[in-house]
Amino acid sequence: MGECSCVSVHGANRLGTNSLLDLLVFGKAAGNHIVEFASRTKSHKPLPADAADRSLERLNRLDNTTSGEYSQNVANDIRASMQKHAGVFRTQASMDEGVRKIAEIRQRVGSIELKDKSRVFNTARIEALEVENLIEAAQATIVSAAARKECRGAHTVNDYERPASDPVAPLGRDDANWMKHSLWYSQGSRLAYKPVKLKPLSVESVPPKVRTF
Repeated sequence: MGECSCVSVHGANRLGTNSLLDLLVFGKAAGNHIVEFASRTKSHKPLPADAADRSLERLNRLDNTTSGEYSQNVANDIRASMQKHAGVFRTQASMDEGVRKIAEIRQRVGSIELKDKSRVFNTARIEALEVENLIEAAQATIVSAAARKECRGAHTVNDYERPASDPVAPLGRDDANWMKHSLWYSQGSRLAYKPVKLKPLSVESVPPKVRTF
């Protein structure tokens, strides 16, 4: 029954990321927390005087463009690079190349031209703004992946798998060094880490183990 549920929800995609179930479970938990917090907190924290400046600067920069790239050309290159370098089957060399390519594309994001500057139902403006969000997600993903020298769940890297010819070789999963969450920071494209907490408040944790099929 559990297997049927997994297949029906994930479309038989057995990568192990469980994105849809995560959204359902943690989305509901986050929603419940927001409702509970809002019912207790009746006032907002004071906003700084420049709170809207960054958003307005993004809009004004696009409105003032007179030359540059079409946003969807940049978006297509982001998509192609991520599919090639951060796909299902990964190698360290390919991910390292992907880090360089996405960094190069990020430089192009600041040179996008908005040809249609109308203020009503302007999908071109929305698409241009979305590219700025896409490059953030892409860079966070590829930089974090390239730094993680192991196999774990959907992050399967050929370089770190146990070779079939050597059944006693070290496992691809490296809990000693990589049992931790990756935190990517946009400024400087740097990484930091936080530990995985294995002492829940109310339930026993599931012991980590190697994924085998």
